[in-house]
Amino acid sequence: MENFIEKANIFIAPQRLWIFFDEFNTTENIGLIKEIICERTLLGKSLPNNIVLLGACNPSRMQVNLNDDANNDRNKVGLSIDRYEMHNVTTNNRLLYTVVPIPETMIEHIWDFGFLTPSAERRYIETIIGQCKNNLTDDRSWYKTVVTLICESQDFIRRIEDVSSVSLRDVVRYRQLYDWFYTSIEHRSTAIEWSPLSVQVRAALLALLLCYYFRLYSAQSKQEYLELVKSNLPNHLKNLNLEKLLDDEENDFIQRMILPKGTAQNRTLRTNIFAILICTINRIPIIICGKPGCSKTSAVNIVLSNIKGKKSNDKYFQTLSDLCPVSYQGSKTCTSESIEKVFQRAKNINEIKSGTNSISVIVFDEIGLAELSPYNPLKVLHAELEIETCQYGFVGITNYRLDASKMNRSLFLACPDPDVDDLSLTGQIIRNSLTENTIYLTDEIMLNLANAYNDLLISLKAEKRYENYFGLRDYFSLIKGIVNDFENEITYEFTQSKQYSI
Repeated sequence: MENFIEKANIFIAPQRLWIFFDEFNTTENIGLIKEIICERTLLGKSLPNNIVLLGACNPSRMQVNLNDDANNDRNKVGLSIDRYEMHNVTTNNRLLYTVVPIPETMIEHIWDFGFLTPSAERRYIETIIGQCKNNLTDDRSWYKTVVTLICESQDFIRRIEDVSSVSLRDVVRYRQLYDWFYTSIEHRSTAIEWSPLSVQVRAALLALLLCYYFRLYSAQSKQEYLELVKSNLPNHLKNLNLEKLLDDEENDFIQRMILPKGTAQNRTLRTNIFAILICTINRIPIIICGKPGCSKTSAVNIVLSNIKGKKSNDKYFQTLSDLCPVSYQGSKTCTSESIEKVFQRAKNINEIKSGTNSISVIVFDEIGLAELSPYNPLKVLHAELEIETCQYGFVGITNYRLDASKMNRSLFLACPDPDVDDLSLTGQIIRNSLTENTIYLTDEIMLNLANAYNDLLISLKAEKRYENYFGLRDYFSLIKGIVNDFENEITYEFTQSKQYSI
């Protein structure tokens, strides 16, 4: 602030210096900001008259539980934690934004910006989507359909989450993803040889699913969203299988990759890899939220090991940028300075490789723990992750949901708990990767093990302290241990006793 005062003092009238305090109610030093804005003094000393002060603050309101189903769906993603214990919030509800109380003196200066009306938001969306490349606006009918799909998607997310859950940032991300998908599909000739859809339609729907479908928590909400999309498609696309469209695209990328031995290509892993690859290549920040063991870190490592620019094994991947990882481990004690150093490292890598086709990718593990830090270190992300200025790939891995101000600046990928079918399939893949003998460890046994694990989780939820006592890694270790026991001794009597033990 003293530097700004010195700068203002050398200005010649009528020049003025505007100072903007963004999200000023997220700092514990709000009393000092109140003095600066309301009293126009800094530690008792008057500010120059040519300084103009402007601020923005986040609303202090609780998350709205629209219905019990929506609340239950939220709890299916990640671990439950009182993220606001440092604010002594003891109620079951949680603040939508991490904020501190605003002094009453400042409240008189606050103007409620409110929300865009549906008609105003639609006009903004029309303008943003109109800037898409590849002649999207040439087909006016399809252009209007895309605008309607985005408007309906925004409204759907607001109904099941919160009015602040989506914004025009999501629309800008959609435009960026549409342009990339259009070009990517054309380059991957095999991706369109067997598809009856035009590149334009395919790119538009894939970008829509990536922006809105992936953030949904439960199978029910995902199915409702797909039905909403279908209801707004033209008649000749009403029967389109959107899930198959997405699966085909995910599989096309997965088949180009080299995966570690024993990797279970289940639904969660495919989705994680697909979203991470596309977001990092496009410098779109992505936050992946899910309980331990749902392939978050594995997916990041697979993407980073396969997307190596011209050194990649796949010809299409050779046309993409080389991803250079910069890792950071979050904790409850991390500070803004430590996070700033990570971004500086990423910036240095970009400068060193400025003449090459490469992207620095910041992998922020346990970003949810960093939000619990009393130093509020994640404020650094706000400026770095803005769509217009983001120069890096950014992957945030968390077991806990973040507050809305961080979520809005990134594409959110929810990793809900796997169902019994996913557990059984994963068990079969692990078994097949470790042994060729499936006579005794049949698919039926794998299904029974999955059911047993699922029943165990349900019973543990009855008591809060044991809710997350067992996780997916325990289930994976169980399968590997059983396979190992069968491989070590394979006599008839032994296998009979082992089957009985299982």
